[in-house]
Amino acid sequence: MSSKFNYITISISLILSSIILAFGISKISQDNRTVSVRGLAEQEVDADLAVWKMSYSIGQNDLSLLQKNLDSNNKIIIDFLNQYNLSQEEISVLAPEINDVTTNIYLDTTRRAFNYVAKQSILIRSSKIQNVMEASKNTTELLGKGIAISSDYDNKVNYYFNGLNQIKPKMIEEATKNARVAAEQFARDSGSKVGKIQTASQGLFSIENAAPGLDYKKNVRVVTTVVYSLKD
Repeated sequence: MSSKFNYITISISLILSSIILAFGISKISQDNRTVSVRGLAEQEVDADLAVWKMSYSIGQNDLSLLQKNLDSNNKIIIDFLNQYNLSQEEISVLAPEINDVTTNIYLDTTRRAFNYVAKQSILIRSSKIQNVMEASKNTTELLGKGIAISSDYDNKVNYYFNGLNQIKPKMIEEATKNARVAAEQFARDSGSKVGKIQTASQGLFSIENAAPGLDYKKNVRVVTTVVYSLKD
């Protein structure tokens, strides 16, 4: 009988403990109800920096003549860029890459056009986006002066946006507001109200082309994650 009584006592104790434990977890859960939401903010902006490396190649059999040709062509290109209001401070003539073709033992000398071939690059960095765009569209003007600008992918104009710090506070504010809208919708669906912010974290800002072919237009995007408390 004693054994049976102890068994019943232990069983009742376990049941009561389970009820108490369950009640405690439920209370903690009710007191700490939260909802985690994300808020998105996007803004389209104009690029504020254009970087353009324009390159051409030229051949000669004499190094001194090659140097003169390079100097002459570089002046022609700089004058061309000046026509589009691009100043000397925005233009850099890079060191030419000169290839001595005579050292190539595998090249058929009867098919060799020049002893030396030089690749010259000129770098333009400017905030005058429209000016650079116009100049890059009209490089065919240089063909009449014997200069063929390379159309390689590396020589295209690249556009950048450096004004992120100016728009960052407003975008974070917008993303946080959008997060609260999502939290309020969740709260209404669950019969609750949105309380205070428990935690908030800002994602990385991303800057991408607004669309294919619109490299000079950028889409800035940020996502914030906000945890709100919920109350009845």
